[in-house]
Amino acid sequence: TMAQVPLAEIDEDGTFKYVLIDCKNQDQSFTIVRGYAWAEYHDDIYQDVHAKLKQSGKITESERVGGGRIQHDASSKHLKVYGYSQAYGRADHAKSVELLRARYPDYEITWSNDGY
Repeated sequence: TMAQVPLAEIDEDGTFKYVLIDCKNQDQSFTIVRGYAWAEYHDDIYQDVHAKLKQSGKITESERVGGGRIQHDASSKHLKVYGYSQAYGRADHAKSVELLRARYPDYEITWSNDGY
């Protein structure tokens, strides 16, 4: 169920690529944000997340709906969401921010369509 799948999961600090993913299971559909510095490409994140969630039975299918970058400054509690993925296009950053706000309620979170 959705309760077992965190809606936002990103690295604790730094600047990195992120992907917005639509997920489905037997009961419902939901959207998640994933961002990791280890990923060279947006697709690396998607393939990893999709495989893990599907193997664990938490989702039946998923679809990548865009990407971008996240700048996470933990010391000042600030997240900046921006840019796009060459492979997937630009994520709906406003939707990503909504999901990140639930995970980081005490943060200042901004977004922009600028940058790559």
